[in-house]
Amino acid sequence: MAASFFWGLLAGSSLVIGGLLALLLPIPRRVLGLVMAFGAGVLISAVAFELVEEAFATGGGKGRVAFGLLVGSLVFFLGDLLIDRFGARIASTPAGARPRAPRLRSRSASCSMGSPSHWSSV
Repeated sequence: MAASFFWGLLAGSSLVIGGLLALLLPIPRRVLGLVMAFGAGVLISAVAFELVEEAFATGGGKGRVAFGLLVGSLVFFLGDLLIDRFGARIASTPAGARPRAPRLRSRSASCSMGSPSHWSSV
């Protein structure tokens, strides 16, 4: 029992150590992205291995599990592609802010408008 407590404490301490390192050291965005991608891959593979084994045992074979994995991976790929194409611009801005709209008028044109309320857009 003491050995399992020690290994559990050691595994749990990595979270605390990682949190302290993140607070104390500046971490480049690329390194942070790589670490997050690795962690996501580990979690997905752990879940996939566990579920695929059980699905194969209960599904009876005959390619049903392989077909399900193929369809699931295609749906994931296409969803990721759609998010990358249409949603990445908004999600990648700070605090979910909308990206700046392109200016339609030059500064001189907007300043030459008659009302001071138009000048605030400069």
